[in-house]
Amino acid sequence: MKFAVLFGITVVTASLILVTTRASAQTAAGPAPRVATTLPAAELKALEKERRAVWVDWFTGDTTALRRALGPELVAMSTGAKYWQSLDESVESSAKYKADGNVFVSVEFDSTKVHRFGETVVMFSRYHVVTSKDGTRGDLRGRATEVFVRVGKRWVHTSWHLDAAE
Repeated sequence: MKFAVLFGITVVTASLILVTTRASAQTAAGPAPRVATTLPAAELKALEKERRAVWVDWFTGDTTALRRALGPELVAMSTGAKYWQSLDESVESSAKYKADGNVFVSVEFDSTKVHRFGETVVMFSRYHVVTSKDGTRGDLRGRATEVFVRVGKRWVHTSWHLDAAE
């Protein structure tokens, strides 16, 4: 009897290992499953409005608005910077940019692609910022990757990575 039970357990265990191995091999051999979804139009519009506001707030030196919109764990990687900035460093950079006499003119985004992962959204886009200083126009162009997390009904901007157009 002990042998029959032990033999039965061994056969069941071996069968489970074989089934699991085959399922894993089939899963590994197939394409990766889709993980990103899209946003409904109204939600996307609200998120794009929030993104634009953060850019305007940064270039106009509105540090109060930045502290409301940016997460305390912010990681900001900007064009030409050796390292990333924290929330405090980014807010200080914004204030300094304005104090140095830079004036915001406009910001435009194109080619925006959005990936949603539950309550997290990653936005990929191209940007064009126009500024002015002492009557001289400045054009900043590049690509942006930005991360937003929804907390309740609010989007919080938690990170960005910018590069310059070539």
